[in-house]
Order: sequence, then C-alpha cells, then structure tokens
Amino acid sequence: MRLSMKKSILPLLLTLHWVFAALAGAQTSAPGTIAGRVFNPATGEYIRNATIRVEGGAVSAVSAGGGEYRLYPVPAGNVTLSVSYTGYRTVTAAVAVPAGATVARDFELVSTLAAEAATPGATVKLDAFVVGGQREGAAKAIMDQRNSMNITNTVASDMFGDNAEGNIGEFLRHMPGVQLELFFGEVRTVRLGGLPSDYTAVLMDGMSLASVDAGTSGAANSRAFTMEMASLNSVESIEISKTISADVDANAPAGTINLRTKRAFDRAGRRMSWQTNVTAHSQEFNLQRSLGPDEDRRSRKIRPGGILEYSDIFLNKRLGVVLNLSLSDVYQEAVVASLAYNATPTATDSRPLVPTTLNYQWAPRTNRRFAVTFAADYKINAHLDAGLGVVYNLADLWTPQRNIVFNAGPRAGVIGGDPLLEFTSAPTGVVQTNPVAVAKLGETTTLLPRITYRRHNLEVEAKGSFSDSTSWYDPYSRRDSIRDFNTPTVNNVTFRAQRSGPLAADWKFAQVAGPDIGNGANYTSPAITVNDGRFGRTTLISAEVAASLKTTVAQLPVTWKAGAKSRYQIQKFEDDTLAWRRDYIGVPATGGWAAYNSPWAFSLGQAGSSIRSISGSNIFMPDLRALGGAVQSNPAAFRPNWGANATNYYQSYVARKRRFYEQIDSGFAMATTTWNRLTARAGLRWEETGTEANEANGRTPAEVRAAGYGVTPAGVATTIEGIQYQFLSRPRTRRTGTYDNLFPSASLKYPFTRNLEGQLGFSSTIRRPPYAAIAGVWAINETARTVTAPNANLKPETARNFTGRLAYYFEPVGQVAVTASQRNVKDMLITDTLSAQEFGYTGTDELAGYDFLTTENGAGTTRIRSVELEYNQNLGFLGAAFKRLGVHGSYTRLYASIPTATLTPHLASAGLNYTLNRLNVYANWNWTDDFPRNVAGTVYRRHHSNVDIGGGWRLGPHYTLSVAVRNLTDTPWLDLQRFPSAPNALIRHETVGTSWTFSVKGTY
Repeated sequence: MRLSMKKSILPLLLTLHWVFAALAGAQTSAPGTIAGRVFNPATGEYIRNATIRVEGGAVSAVSAGGGEYRLYPVPAGNVTLSVSYTGYRTVTAAVAVPAGATVARDFELVSTLAAEAATPGATVKLDAFVVGGQREGAAKAIMDQRNSMNITNTVASDMFGDNAEGNIGEFLRHMPGVQLELFFGEVRTVRLGGLPSDYTAVLMDGMSLASVDAGTSGAANSRAFTMEMASLNSVESIEISKTISADVDANAPAGTINLRTKRAFDRAGRRMSWQTNVTAHSQEFNLQRSLGPDEDRRSRKIRPGGILEYSDIFLNKRLGVVLNLSLSDVYQEAVVASLAYNATPTATDSRPLVPTTLNYQWAPRTNRRFAVTFAADYKINAHLDAGLGVVYNLADLWTPQRNIVFNAGPRAGVIGGDPLLEFTSAPTGVVQTNPVAVAKLGETTTLLPRITYRRHNLEVEAKGSFSDSTSWYDPYSRRDSIRDFNTPTVNNVTFRAQRSGPLAADWKFAQVAGPDIGNGANYTSPAITVNDGRFGRTTLISAEVAASLKTTVAQLPVTWKAGAKSRYQIQKFEDDTLAWRRDYIGVPATGGWAAYNSPWAFSLGQAGSSIRSISGSNIFMPDLRALGGAVQSNPAAFRPNWGANATNYYQSYVARKRRFYEQIDSGFAMATTTWNRLTARAGLRWEETGTEANEANGRTPAEVRAAGYGVTPAGVATTIEGIQYQFLSRPRTRRTGTYDNLFPSASLKYPFTRNLEGQLGFSSTIRRPPYAAIAGVWAINETARTVTAPNANLKPETARNFTGRLAYYFEPVGQVAVTASQRNVKDMLITDTLSAQEFGYTGTDELAGYDFLTTENGAGTTRIRSVELEYNQNLGFLGAAFKRLGVHGSYTRLYASIPTATLTPHLASAGLNYTLNRLNVYANWNWTDDFPRNVAGTVYRRHHSNVDIGGGWRLGPHYTLSVAVRNLTDTPWLDLQRFPSAPNALIRHETVGTSWTFSVKGTY
C-alpha cells in the first residue's frame, strides 16, 4: 500500500484549535481596530512592508499584500498614526478610534525625489523610469529585508532590467552568495552559500514547486530545482533566505528561494501591458535565412517573443485577477573544446606535455519557452478571503550537438618541439565525428489554492499545492532526427594542428596524409541510436494549515504561530535509449553513411578554429535528419542491436527504471516577541519522512542458472529471455524506510540606531538523499561476491546553520551590510561496503555471504563558511546631478573545512543604473575566482567575468523602447589541469557568444 496521510496530524490540529481558542478568550478588553491600505499614486501600486505605528504606544503593523494593514488592539480615543517606507516621506494622520469597532484609514506615500521639485499645492509628477525602475526595486528589497525575521536578500522584478528569456537564474546572478551552474551559457541550477544546488529549496508563494531533469536519471543532483522549468515574467519579487524559521520546510541547508507572484490587489484598478521583442546572437546577427539547427531547412536566427499581462478588479473590488502570457524564442551557439595530454616524459622524449586528444563540440540551438500564469483572489467578506494560482510552463530545447575528435596517436609519433602550440600527429592518428540530436522538452503545471480567515489578532490560513513536472527527450518524433551515429571513425590519419596561444582554442587542423576525412566513404558504420528515451517526472501534492495569534504575555507583545503540513511526492525516471540502438541491414562496415552527408557545413568559427581535409574540403558530418527519414520510411531495414549479452535490453528495461515515493508529515510552533528594541523568535519543527522505493525483484544468479539461462560474471542473465525471467517475471518489490527529525530555530533582531540593525539567526535543516541512492535495481557480481544496491533506509544529511548580519540603511534608498554564515553538515553521504547483516539483508541464499556496496551516512561534520559584503545606494546625497544614479555591489568569500569540488572561494558583482529624463541605462558585472572542479584540486576553472548592459527610451506615457545585451565581452570559460612535473594546461575552453534583445513595451 502506498504511503498515505498520517493520522498524527489530526491531534495536532485539535491542539492548535484549543490553544488559540483559549488565548483568544483571554482578550477581554474592547479596544478598537484601525485598518486600511498604503498606496503609491506614482506607480499605481499598493505598498507592501510599510511600517504603520501608533505614536506613543506599542501597537504597530507592517502592510501586507495589497498594501493592507490592521492595527489591533488600539485604545479607544484619538491617536496619531505614522507611516514610513524607505525612499518615501513619512506620513502622519490623526484617527479617532471607537471602542470595539473598526475605523478605516488609507495612506498615500510620495517619493523623496519629489520633495525638492514640489512647491506647496503643486502636483507631484515623476517620470516612469524613476517610479518604476531600479530605485523602486531597491526600496522594495530593503523593506522586505528589514521586516523579515529571517536573514534574507530580496530582489524585485524591476531591479535589473527586463529579462525577455524569463530565466530566473539570470535574474539571480547579481545577488551576494549566488553561484550559477551553466549549460552552454544558460543557467540550469543555482548554488547558494557554496553548497551544491540540491541543498536549496525553491518555492512559489511559500509552497514547494515540482522540478525534474530527465538528464540526471536520478543521480546526485536530481533533487535540484531546474531553472528552465520556471518563468520570471509572472514573478513580482524573489526572496533568498539564508536562515529559515519553523514554518518553512526543513529541506534547505543552503537556504530557500521564494518566488512571489504578482497579484491584482497589489495594483489599483485595471492594468494591461504588452511587450514584443526580438533576440539575436552574435554568430548570426543578420536577417538572412541559413541552415541550422534543422539540417534541411533554412531559418532566420533573429527570433521573436513577447509578453502579455492583464490585471483587473471586479465585483465591487472583491475579485482580483492577473493573467500573464509569455513566449521566448532564442537562437544561440556555443563551442566547447576539450583537450587531453600525455604527461609522462621518456628517456628519448623530455617534452612535459604532448596533446593526445582534441575534442570539439559545436552546439547551435533554439530554446523556446511558453508560460501562463493566472492568479485570482476573492474577498468573501471582511474576515475571509480565498485565492488560486495556476502556473504552466513549457520548455522546448533543440540542439544538434555536433562532435568531432582528433586523436594524435602515441606520444612517440607526435612531432613538434612545442606541441602545446603546434604539432603533427602520428601516422596512426584517428578522427571521429558524431552529431547528437538533443530535443529536450519540459512541462510543469502548478495549482496553488488557499483560504485565509482574519479576525482581530487571529489569522488562520489553509493552503495546498499540486505541482507536476515532466522532462523528456524525443528527437525522433519531435524533430524527425535519429539521436546519434555512435561515432563513425577514420583510422591512420596524419594531421597538423597549430594555435595562437596556450589558453586559446583556435586550433587550425590540416590533414596531411591518410584516408580523406572529408569523404564519408572512409568512416566506419557503427550501429545508430534512433531515439533518446530519457524521461523524468515529479509530482508534489501538499496541504498545510497554519494559525497565528497576537497576544500580550507579561506586558510583552507575543505573536504565536503553529501549523501542520503533509507533502506527498512521486518520482519516476526511465531511460530506454539503448533499446533504440539499430543496425542498418546490408550496410557495409565502412562507408555506410557516405550517402548521408549533411548539407549543413560543420563550423568552428566561433572559436576561431578551422578544419581542412587532404582534399581541401571540410570534415564529413553525417545527416541526422536524413537518416531519421530513412528509418521512418523503412523501419524493417533497421534491426535491433541489443549488444553483447543483451546488455542494452537490461539497461533500458531494468537498470534505468526507478520509482520512488516520499511522504513528509510535519508540525511546527513558534513565537515572536519584542522587548524594548529587541525582537526575538524561537520555533520548533517536527518532520516525519516515509520513503518507498519500487524496484525490480530480481532472482539470484543460482536461480537463473537453475532455470537454464546463462549468467555473466556481474550476475545478470545473458539473453533477453533470461533477463525477463530474472527481473521482470515477478511483481516489483517495495523497500520502505522512515525517519523523523526535530528542527529548532531562533532569530534575534536589534536596531542599534534608526538606520543600523543587527540580526542573528539559527536554523536546523536536512538534505534528503538523491533518488539514485535510494531507488534502483540490485547489481550482483558473483566474481567479486558483491551486491551494489540502493539504500531505502538512507538517512538525510543534517545541518545547523548559524548566520549573523549587520546592516546600515541609507535614506532615501540604500544599504551596506555584512553577513557571515557557518553551516555544519553532518551525516554526509558516502559510498560504503557493508556485510549482508549490516545492510539489513535477511535472505538465506548465497547473498547472505556477499558484501553490499551502498550509500551510507558518514561520520564527522563538514563546515561551510561564507562572508558576504553588499552595498547599494541611490547617490542623490551627492547632489542633484546624482539623484537619478544608483549603484550596487557585493563580494562573497566562501570556505569549506574539507576539499570541496566547485566551491568558489571569491565572488564579486557590481552595477549601476542611471536615469535622465526619458533615458535609462544600466550595466552589471559579475566575477568568479578560480575554483576546483574535482576534490583533488587537479582540475580547476579559471577566474571569469561577465558584463551585461542595457537601456531604454520612453516614447511617451505608455510606450518604451529598450535593448539588453547579455555576455557583452564573451569571455570564454576555461578549465585547466595541474600536472606534477609540467605547467598547468588548458583542458576545456567554452565560448557562448553574445545575446541581444530589442523590445517595445506598452503599459495602460
């Protein structure tokens, strides 16, 4: 039976009910209530996180979504309210409060930029760039940070300019402590605080989002959120929390990234905006039609996209809706060069390094994204409101990755005094060519219902989520292309290669002897792979109820919050790619693909490299699409190739099928109080995790032999029938595991002065194991007498996070802050060898005497430390000429107590934004230091910088022209290897080009 909702939640909910009922009953006085909204007339938006205070008293509130605030209990009589928000003039108002009743009072705030120009009685007018640009975004971010008890960084969506591609990762690259993991220059995942990407939880409006990448097949980072599965265009702000409180899921050792969606009640009345754009890449910056990525069709590489957004208020301001549609269609190119060396000098050859292999990958691609977001909020009555969010994302990546390999042959045959710059290969050199069609699709649907009840100081919210994400590869059906040619090869080739410098990838290849590498008749004809069968799916179903109550205990204001949650997850990974391996019947062993020469010429011009065959032609590149058409028209001519011992069948239908189920039930309680100027919060969260791995129930090798089937030394049957008998003839088995954890958390905030604040935070978190470590088939090796097995009882890593921040806030808008963190990670996952008894195997067959290779929790604690410096400010204090200039910058130092791959010791970013009348321009710069690519530190990525620029011109009150340039300098990514007795040498060079986006935007 599947994991189901635990009954333990019901007693907790009943307890919460009686606790809050008792606390509410203690409020016996009849004070009044002041409620209202805070509005910014210049932007037409209601302001969240404004501070509203009753002067001379202890009652205060912070405006929530839609600018709404509620002050209770307020003593009956006349009181004075003040409203403050960074970058705006403080507003005060006198209010008469009736006993036991509610009085309404709304406020409008005006930017401090208007103070110098305004005359008494004059109308304040600010241009759209001032009120809606970087300055407003900075103000929102600062107020979010100041009003959070967690240590956070917030970025508003209008902070760094438009992002037509909608990639959230691009938007985060300017934040302190953030490191991006790239795929051909595009952000795939995000790392926080030096920890891998699967240590970070990504939420939408506080609820978990499903994400899956079929390419991981459940491996180490399979729990990481893939940024290609979400769109930025429906997001109002992004909050990065370095510590978390008890009301947040604990699976976030590095912190959380919360995407706050746009809501209609955050705006006044109807608003509609549209944007149409075109994107261009530096390699194809023209309007001509050319081949690629489709091999048989010419297309323009400047591609259109657009965004349409509509929001309105209906039913006497009770119903608010927002609809956002976005389409991004981008063409880009990347070239990756990989090099390998012989680093073993001989008595007759003292050269420290001699190149052995040079591998190039040219990856033109189109990347289409379509996103729909719908948000509806309904105010049922004065105390009850409900909402629903619907998010749909579709990603379509098409990239025929065209690969070539030049193998120089043995060291002794390679000629050249300085082969790192110029050499001639041995006569036994080898050339290989192999295009690989990558047609990857991703689809995510998320539903986010909620209902909220508020009365006096009590608030109860119930919310849920259904999030389903699917990722799959399918070049054969989607693009009429086979997946790959399985590396056709030409042997006994002599070639000459030279380049301009030791860090360059501009190798010029010229064939000087051997079979012509430009003629397909000279290449071998291996079996082809017709399709790519990788598939992944994640389904998340969550339900949560939480209640908060403001009380007074021992004359101290105390806010209590408690709740319960249940989350159920279904995880599937499949990969039957090898089942698509085919032999073309009747094709000779050599020259079989000569008739399928691609009309789309292979080019390495982006890297400055070139290839010339002995006949003066380009290198042969087989045509994926043409052979795809041949398979479709005559499938009987292609015979399945199951490999030696039917290994392709075993891999496709047994080893690469994973099913995993996980349920997490949780409850929490926390309290927040203020004493004088000190605000403190403490909380405790409990989570119980149940896991179920659904695996093939394989028979032992002895049973397989007894049934008359052969068995390999690895313990797998040697025929399809034998594999079916061994693994597929019995119902799948279910291996379950359970564990529970307690997660204390605490935070303190103290304002030393009006502008100087200190904050301390502590939280306990976990990182649950990757799916491949807990779900999959057993592999039995009779020769080694070992069983390689997943561990369904694997416990998560646990972490304790300690963070402190000291921040000084400037007026009108700005801050300088230093944040220091230490994360102590225990129970690190390691590969271990256990006896059958230690593993928990209870069988009585021969496996009881085998060793089990599995993932276990290790001993000891790993410490990850970080220090972040950040600064942003509007420079109006320098004079009138600077009041439209804003600058920002950050520096991050990271350290780990053990050698850690991909940990970047130094990160830095800087940028500026300037507005002058109708013109707005910005520039952003990012830099990463050298960092190791492996634990040993023998391979490292060289320091790298990136520059983005953009600007806009306001045509009138409704229209804006803009341009954005990403990766302006196109600095290549370089990986180098350290050698014991030779200089460091380049082993990987990646260049991705520059992208340009031109857009027109209208707002009504």
